[in-house]
Amino acid sequence: MKRMLWSTAVVSLILCSQAHAFFEEEGRCQKRDLRGHWVSYQAEVRANPHTGVCRFSIENGKAEGSCDFSLTDDQGNPLTGLKFTGEATVKEDCSAELTMDFTPFGRPFVSSFDLQLHRNKKSFIGRWENTFGALGTANGVKQ
Repeated sequence: MKRMLWSTAVVSLILCSQAHAFFEEEGRCQKRDLRGHWVSYQAEVRANPHTGVCRFSIENGKAEGSCDFSLTDDQGNPLTGLKFTGEATVKEDCSAELTMDFTPFGRPFVSSFDLQLHRNKKSFIGRWENTFGALGTANGVKQ
């Protein structure tokens, strides 16, 4: 009988720890869930349709990275390798906000993202807009 009770206790402990691990993996989001390296794909859908790919890292709520866009500037130069810094926050419901500020690197615009992390916290989907009126969609994956 003692052996049976001991076995039941061990199995219960294992199941509880697995349930806790599942909840941590699939449950509420926390600040640390944004930490890491991301690749984001954007598409502008309003006045000047274009696409973009951004690669960035987030650590302690700070983002930094660079983007390549399918546009050219006024002189015909491709808009690639545009660096940015920004901030990232996440709520328990896994909604997140991200800013990409290109102004410190000579490009006078900021993009603001409203995102929703997938429950596995390894991808997101959402929308963005910037300071000159562009509006688009975004999705991304953690690497």
